[in-house]
Amino acid sequence: MRNKRQNDTNFREDILRASKNNFTRVILALDLQGSPSRKLLRTGKNLVEITAPYVCAVKFGRPTVLNLGTESTRSLVKASHANDLPCIIDDKLGDIDETNSAICRAYFSMGFDGIIVNPIAGWKGGLEPVFKIAQKEGKGVIVLVYMSNPGASDDFGQLVLRSPRGRPRPQYEIFAERAEEWGADGAVVGATRPEIVRKVRAKLSDGIRIYSPGVGTQGGRVVQASRAGSDFFIIGRSISRALDPERVAQSFARQSITLS
Repeated sequence: MRNKRQNDTNFREDILRASKNNFTRVILALDLQGSPSRKLLRTGKNLVEITAPYVCAVKFGRPTVLNLGTESTRSLVKASHANDLPCIIDDKLGDIDETNSAICRAYFSMGFDGIIVNPIAGWKGGLEPVFKIAQKEGKGVIVLVYMSNPGASDDFGQLVLRSPRGRPRPQYEIFAERAEEWGADGAVVGATRPEIVRKVRAKLSDGIRIYSPGVGTQGGRVVQASRAGSDFFIIGRSISRALDPERVAQSFARQSITLS
């Protein structure tokens, strides 16, 4: 298995710096769709510009990249970087090593600073090269541990028996241990399940931050997730579909820092 990193990656340093400078632990989630690429790019840039003072990073959903295309994605990443905001691609990458390597390199070439991966692929012949590429380039790798949607309990919460002499354990516990063992930069745990956040936090080193989606539209709340151990809050529709995205982003930012 992979050795843990001896130093923080550029990604870890950049997101913590942005969080400190902007007094926020909110990450803007961009899921752009339903319009021509040029219009989506304008929408994305506008959202980044008006919320930049209140967020510490931008997370791109895979649909955003597919709908924008490579060049427009690069442009939106550059716009985020111009506001000193690192960019995360939420691909939930989890294929064989050759495919993972190719996809990972493609995203990093677009300018992304971190990538979310699915630990179900395992290490050997799976995610090992992603971590190695990221380590070499100073990028971040965030491991999916528990999603925010109601049906996530079907798999992430299922009991797993790994050996005849062992005891059944929740799948998310195993995923959290992999994040720790592999030296990940972060772990995704839905804000909709603060009790899971608390259990995962107990298994992770301080340097591995918990990224929690599901605030707002899906029912997660900053207060509960923060008290349970979430470090960053990934918020999309509650901001992007608001009548006043800037005001809403500012409100979430204040909540996130007040409880830190």
